[in-house]
Amino acid sequence: MRMPTVAIACVLVAGQAFAGQPATVNARVAVRSAGADLERAFAAVVKDQIEPSWIGYAVPVFDSRRNDLRGDGWSERCRLEQTSGPGIDGTAPSGLVRLEPASTVMVLFRVENREVQKIRTFSSDCQIDGGGLTLYWLEGANPAQSVAHLKTFMTDKVARAESEAALAAIALHKDSAASAVLLDLAKNRQRALSWIARRADPQAASTIRDAIERDPDVGVKRQAVSALGQLPKDEGIPMLITLVRSSRDPAVRKQAMSALEQSKDPRALSFFEEILR
Repeated sequence: MRMPTVAIACVLVAGQAFAGQPATVNARVAVRSAGADLERAFAAVVKDQIEPSWIGYAVPVFDSRRNDLRGDGWSERCRLEQTSGPGIDGTAPSGLVRLEPASTVMVLFRVENREVQKIRTFSSDCQIDGGGLTLYWLEGANPAQSVAHLKTFMTDKVARAESEAALAAIALHKDSAASAVLLDLAKNRQRALSWIARRADPQAASTIRDAIERDPDVGVKRQAVSALGQLPKDEGIPMLITLVRSSRDPAVRKQAMSALEQSKDPRALSFFEEILR
């Protein structure tokens, strides 16, 4: 019995994904080992790349139910080059319908003229459209080494957009090294506070509270208050209510009120009713 073309395509896609390599179309995939040193394996590819290409690998993801991994260009196909319409092979997007979120996230780097120009993340259940470019896939990437590698992009010499992309990629790592880096970055990066809250790390509440109480920058204080609203509700809502009641900083109180309003939590509604009496 002859299998339908669509069924064959789905089987092939599934085979690639379950083997650890990404499901791809419009890409020349070159598989290499990440080995014992991800940074070295990555650099070995970059040094030879003059024409545009991509380098990628997969690592365990931190609770993909709480992170929108499909927000970065996802449809049924993730287009690295952001082209429109069907792929260059003339086919329509195809892919598996998954009932559970993927357990890994793909971290991808666009390279040209021996430099990384863009960083993107996609759920591993997404079919990659490489736009006709080569994708160097590094198998067996160590998650902690990936975190350390991404942190090298968080300097003043790196464009803000890619620095923020590196921060987001770090936050998606399940490895404990990601939590350590985010807690360290929270000292001077407002966005790190939001990621810490979303991960609900054990030290999240104390780190955010410290930023509210001690950081002289009003922008950091506001970001920290907003981050409280992203903590688990049993922890964040009471802290926001306490801020409104006790903070001497008008900007902090205003931001806390806004976060409570956006939460739509019954305790926030009861609190508003109380102060309006």
